[in-house]
Amino acid sequence: MNYRTITIPYKQPVDAIVYSAHNSKGTVVYSHGLFSSKDAYKINQIAPVLCQHGYTVISFSYCYTRDYASGTPLTIELPACAHELNAVLEYAANHYNANLHIVGSSMGGVIALYYCAMMPYTVSIKSVSIIATPVHLQHLVTTLAPLGINGDSVAVGEYTIAASSLNQLNSIQLIHLLPRIDVPVCIIHGNNDTVVPVTHAYDIQKNLCVPHTMHIIPDGDHTLTSTKHVDLILQYILSWLTMHP
Repeated sequence: MNYRTITIPYKQPVDAIVYSAHNSKGTVVYSHGLFSSKDAYKINQIAPVLCQHGYTVISFSYCYTRDYASGTPLTIELPACAHELNAVLEYAANHYNANLHIVGSSMGGVIALYYCAMMPYTVSIKSVSIIATPVHLQHLVTTLAPLGINGDSVAVGEYTIAASSLNQLNSIQLIHLLPRIDVPVCIIHGNNDTVVPVTHAYDIQKNLCVPHTMHIIPDGDHTLTSTKHVDLILQYILSWLTMHP
């Protein structure tokens, strides 16, 4: 196994890490969570093992992450993120094994679901796995902005998010888009998730019209970063990948 940083051509070049597998079975593209990046803890634990099992892994940073250190309000627009994901998937198909799998964590799972439902993609997506992913975006917005959306931006911890981004998220009824998805979906969620309640996972399951599976981790929180939880996630994802070569 080897890994290296790469830059993927796009409107703004996309920063990524690629773990290249010898005689790769397929390529896994990781879509990170809201305030995360290509260097997320979870994918750093998962990627080497996926690579050892024969999968090339690409973890990339959405372009809005470049504003983390600037203090500029983050512009996080779902359609724009879906286009970025598409650019990475097309790059992966052209440079690595073209049998593609998406793994999305939290907001990264939202982007993956939106992408599969709304984008007229031409690449070969074999499966999607989503981890701790919200489907009721209005709940997500309320969690991020409990006092409402006032002014041009909203402070969320050490970051600020542009009000226009939150308003856009608030307007998207993702649950109504799920029946459009034509890719098998693996749902992984923690039963004790207090950020995105486990009811989101059950609602995703109810509204999918494709083959799918769901794993609820009994003592799992939202982060799912403990060793035992990462081991379970790997077990579930590897099994799902094997079922959808």
